[in-house]
Formats: sequence, structure tokens, C-alpha cells
Amino acid sequence: MVDFLSSRILITGANGFVGRHLIPHLLSEEAFAGAVLFAATHSSGNTPLPQPALAGWDGAAVSGEIETLTLDLSDREGLFREIKRISPTHIVHLAARSSGAALERDAVFEVNVAGTRHLLDAAAEVSPFPKTIVVSTGYVYGNTDALRPAREEDPIGPLWKFGAYTDSKIEMEQVARDYAAFALIARPFAHTGAGHGAQFALPSFARQLSQIERGELPPVLKVGNLDAERDMLAVQDVVCAYSLLLQKGVAGHTYNIATGKPYSMREMLNLLRRACKVETELETDPDRLRPADIALSTGDAQTLRLQTGWTPQHSLEETLESLLDYWRQWRG
Repeated sequence: MVDFLSSRILITGANGFVGRHLIPHLLSEEAFAGAVLFAATHSSGNTPLPQPALAGWDGAAVSGEIETLTLDLSDREGLFREIKRISPTHIVHLAARSSGAALERDAVFEVNVAGTRHLLDAAAEVSPFPKTIVVSTGYVYGNTDALRPAREEDPIGPLWKFGAYTDSKIEMEQVARDYAAFALIARPFAHTGAGHGAQFALPSFARQLSQIERGELPPVLKVGNLDAERDMLAVQDVVCAYSLLLQKGVAGHTYNIATGKPYSMREMLNLLRRACKVETELETDPDRLRPADIALSTGDAQTLRLQTGWTPQHSLEETLESLLDYWRQWRG
């Protein structure tokens, strides 16, 4: 077992969906007792880290220390100064521009590719090198086969087919491989849970259902492509994987985080509808259809399981119910 007593763990994108779950998870893990966490957010969008109730945290008792700070991945010189000050022993690089029609391709690449290189360049100046988890996505495989989930050795890509976010992650992985002496790549497949933003499909459905239950909307759900199939994880299982990779992951390696079982968006929506207190109808919204959507995405996490002992602990039903409960409580 790695001794984290004097470790200094930097988490970029700490105020994002996954970061809000990862921080309390690490602080409540016995393995990280005594570690100092540095929760970094982007300066232009920095807001205080939320109270557990607002992000669905379980309120577990925590130990250790935490420092919040701002990091601008586009500010190379400022980033070098801050990394030198922190001198991290470990980094979890969550910060990224997410998918979405409103985002410009250049802006996505500036953060996800150039920003990652800036961070890893700065980390390479730290001695000893900090073990760094560079978070990619299972979407880099493109369309996969339900009967043969994607494995780490499978080819990724191609570029210019599945949108700026996926393209940027493919190129980000190329950057990360230049730092294989201390960086490893995590490829989480789709995940959701409390705190997931309504610009994404499942949280959008959950938000609409909560508004319908409160009488704020008519009982008609606006939906996009319901035939797409996704390997859907609970965010709690994803942050558990990151925790185990901090402890047992090997630099230079790549790890899928997946269940190996895809569900159609229609199946997942029906689970949410069954948990809703009101009967609803469906209406296709053309604005929610994505021309470059991946038809099926699923992965094989055997490498992660064998090296770390990770297994998903949360069922899809439980995950979707927690998502709906979050939107029942949170009206943002």
C-alpha cells in the first residue's frame, strides 16, 4: 500500500461534476489520511466549492487538509509558478471543456490539448515526478461492439467524426504519452449522478421530470436520439477508480473505466420515467439531435480490475434514482 501521509494531491477541475465527488471521496478514504488536497478551479469561472447537500455528497466525515486555488491552463507561466509552489506528489487532471453545441472547436482544443501540455510540462519540472492521471473518455474509440467491448489496445479515432470534444481527447492522449514516465491515461465511459448538469441528456430528462412533478411543466418530455447506447456508470464508481489509480495505477498505462454493458437512452429514460410520480409523454426536439452522435459506446475494464481490484458498486437503477432525487431537491 502506498503511503499518502505526506502526499500533496492536485485536482484540476475540482469544481466540476466529477471533482465535487472526488474531493470528499479522497478526504474520507483511510488510505489518504494525512494527505493535503489542492482543489483547483479556473479563475474566470471560480465559485466556492459547494456544500455536500448541493452536489449530492454523502456528508461522510473527512480527514486531512484541503486548499482551494485557481489555475488557468492557458497561462503557462502562471501555471509553472503555481505547480512549483505546490510541488504535488500526485495530480488528477479533470479540467476540460466539455461537449456541447455552443463550444467553439478552438476553445475546446485550447483547454483540453494545449492546457494539458502546459500542465504536464510544469509537472515534469517537479522532483520526483508527480504520478498524474490524465482523464480522457471512452468516446475516443468511436462506435464499439456490444458483443466485444473496447479494450485499451484497440485503435482510437478517427478525428473529425464525433465532434470537437472527442477529437480533443484523442489529441490530448497523444500529449500524455509524451510524459509516460509519470502520466497514465484514464478512459471513463459515460457516467452520471447527483450534480450532473442539465446540458447532458440524462440530467436533462431528470430535470424535466422533476419540473413536471412540481407542476412547472406539462407532462411532455423533450428528447433527442433515444437509440444511442451507452455504458453508463455511477459517478461514485468513477471517482473510486481514480482513487485506486492514484494508489495502484502504473505510469505509461491506459485504463478503461466501464461496466461492459450498454443501455439505450430509451431504456435509461424509461427507468427515470418509472421513478417519476407523473405519467409522461415523449416529444422529439430537433435541437437535441446530434449529427455526429456515437451509436454505441461500451468498454472492457479488465485491466483496471486486475491491477486495482475495482468493480462498480452502484446499479443503473440506483444511479438514475439518485440523479432524479438530486433534481427534485435542486432547482438550479
